[in-house]
Amino acid sequence: MARAERSIFRLVWVYAFIITAICIGLAGVFYLTHWFSDLWTGYIINGIIFIGVMLTVVHANNALGGGASLFQLGLSGLITAVLSTIMIASVTLLFHLVTVPTDPAVLNTTTEEARINEYSIQTRQGFWIFMVTNVLFANITLGVLGAVIGAIAVKRNQQTENAG
Repeated sequence: MARAERSIFRLVWVYAFIITAICIGLAGVFYLTHWFSDLWTGYIINGIIFIGVMLTVVHANNALGGGASLFQLGLSGLITAVLSTIMIASVTLLFHLVTVPTDPAVLNTTTEEARINEYSIQTRQGFWIFMVTNVLFANITLGVLGAVIGAIAVKRNQQTENAG
């Protein structure tokens, strides 16, 4: 494995951990403030993944001296997006399992309270829809989009291997 390829592999992991750390930090704040079920919190995390993947692609091109191909750049962004999404999904699941109370008095809410209680049966069942759509699908989609846009933006002249 060439030195530049190891550098890109390390770079992908570093960016994936940075993106994940920022997203987990925000998710922790959102869970503590009971805002995690609001849509705008998911949009912020999706945006961080999108921007982080684009920065990974730009940095990967710089690490290869501007001579990276579209495929290499896109693949580095895609791997970063997948790694970040897996780590974020794991922590989101952990947050969910840790924050759901086991006290039957809290879990059994009336219909009137269910609308405003984050531990209601509706909210607990809706977690899996949220997990699949927002945490997995949206993060992967925006990660792929960030990788493609970043690679195309860095490699404007696609006739050659050089950037520019």
